[in-house]
Amino acid sequence: MVWQREVKLSYEIFLEKHKIILVFFLFLFIFLSCRLFYLQIVKGGNYRRISEQQRMHNTHERAPRGIIYSDSGSMLVGNDFTYVALFYPFEQQKMPSEETIEELNKILKRDIKPTIDKGWRYGRVVKLADNLTVEEMFKIQEKKIFLPGISVVKEPKRVYFASEATCHITGYTGEIRADEIENLSVYGYKMGDYVGRGGVEQVYDRYLQGTDGGWQIEVNAKGYQTKAFQYIPPQIGANVYTTVNMKLQAAAYDALRNSATGRGAAVAIDIRTGAIKMLVSCPGFDTNRVISKDFNKFLNDKNLPLFNRALQALYPPGSIFKIITFAAAAELLDINTRETEYCEGNFELGDRKYNCWLKTGHGRVNFISAMAQSCNVYFYQLGLRLGVKNLEKYAKKFYLGEKTGVDLPNEKKGFIPNPDWKKLKMKMSWLQGDTVILAIGQGALWVTPLQMADMTAAVANKGIYYKPFIVDKITDVKGKKLYNHIIRINEPIDLSDNTWELLHKSLLETVENGTGRRSQLKDVKIAGKPGNVTIKVAGKTGTAQNPQGEDHAWFVTYAPADDPEIAVAVIVENGGGGGLNAVPVAKKIYEAYFDIEQEEEEK
Repeated sequence: MVWQREVKLSYEIFLEKHKIILVFFLFLFIFLSCRLFYLQIVKGGNYRRISEQQRMHNTHERAPRGIIYSDSGSMLVGNDFTYVALFYPFEQQKMPSEETIEELNKILKRDIKPTIDKGWRYGRVVKLADNLTVEEMFKIQEKKIFLPGISVVKEPKRVYFASEATCHITGYTGEIRADEIENLSVYGYKMGDYVGRGGVEQVYDRYLQGTDGGWQIEVNAKGYQTKAFQYIPPQIGANVYTTVNMKLQAAAYDALRNSATGRGAAVAIDIRTGAIKMLVSCPGFDTNRVISKDFNKFLNDKNLPLFNRALQALYPPGSIFKIITFAAAAELLDINTRETEYCEGNFELGDRKYNCWLKTGHGRVNFISAMAQSCNVYFYQLGLRLGVKNLEKYAKKFYLGEKTGVDLPNEKKGFIPNPDWKKLKMKMSWLQGDTVILAIGQGALWVTPLQMADMTAAVANKGIYYKPFIVDKITDVKGKKLYNHIIRINEPIDLSDNTWELLHKSLLETVENGTGRRSQLKDVKIAGKPGNVTIKVAGKTGTAQNPQGEDHAWFVTYAPADDPEIAVAVIVENGGGGGLNAVPVAKKIYEAYFDIEQEEEEK
């Protein structure tokens, strides 16, 4: 029929005109079907997990850090708790009432409305105030029924014992900085975490960090918290056991604080293992106050209490470097120990005179007595005979100019000058005058007190050079060992037995009849033991010239000299003569170590 043909023709014309549109919708249908299949079937599980994660939110409850112990098991660092006021907007769709806010303002003595407003807007727990007093905490708890959404929780707070004496060993903690997150986030650190700053807190931070806990909370589509599901308790960090002896630490800090200037450092090392038994930098600072507004006070203190003099300060060693000059001469020169040289108080080299510390001179001295009396003139001549290359070589044999590798941060390595350095940096040639002052430990020669203690321990050990350490072991809360220190020995200092014997004899003579006489432990009473005893001490004093002010006072020593156990290095900054001002500090350390009873003062 005609009308059917017309309809068919119209339909064909329509298809022809709209073919592209039909193909487009067909492909759109196929694409949407594939996309729905991909989202619901292929990626369905993944998106369900993401949805669940967005639905669930974990509040943050900071875990206590691990405990740091001394060698005897007493606490160096522990934890206390502080009270924190929090706003929990659970099941709340409106701001707290004006009465609630006003009551909180009265209790906390501050305007907390902006803080609460922020928490309500974003539907998250907000810290309103920390370090609440007990009175503030009780007032909030008493009126809790009238303060919906407000809670008080405990938060860990670091507590440092004998903080000034141990501050440079323990370090302290502070909130992580934004610039640190980039590197530390891979280890699980996040904004708001507290990390170690200096000392053991910094080096062993990953062990000391606990595992944070908190509430697992459900949030609605708008991000508001609706209910709490599960509480996960925080887990305390690992326990760190140091080698520090608190009796020695306290004695050294007290002795340095009461020294000529009250500034300096002291280090004691167990020569049998390399364990650091005491490390003091004076003055110290109260680590319990360092994260408060007092930090700026410490930072601006001209006595630099934040500066760890024991391993960061660089000093000329002065006459204690004569130990190295002596060892080099005994090895390389044909020394007749009985042959004497005359010291008249100065030494002429070209058109210059180099003075001895004793202006009147020491008269006739030999190899041993020159060391005991610390005669500069004798060592000037030894230095010239040895030459700068041998002095440099033997300084390096004793590991000067290198870091000891102690497990504390920011250690300096010191410096040994040589002709190449002087030519490069100063555009000048090395002169014989540079050699003679190097031989007595002066010039551009820099060491740390820790290096000097380590060197002295090696001398007492006849060349066995232990790597110093301050952490012995680390355990979890159940006592399982996570870390155990392995004693490490550097390449021994290769000197002949005769050289070691001569060096030992000269250091013993220094204390018996020389500049270290004040360190003698003769006829002393050991607590709990009958009778009196004499403990032999060996050592070397030093007075280091300081272009910035008064000379520094040095003393390095080990005891008992006949069977050494402990090596000590002491420097009193701007303290003058080592025999006068550094030796008494070392003696106080020995009195604590050997448990020597003090005679009662006459009334």
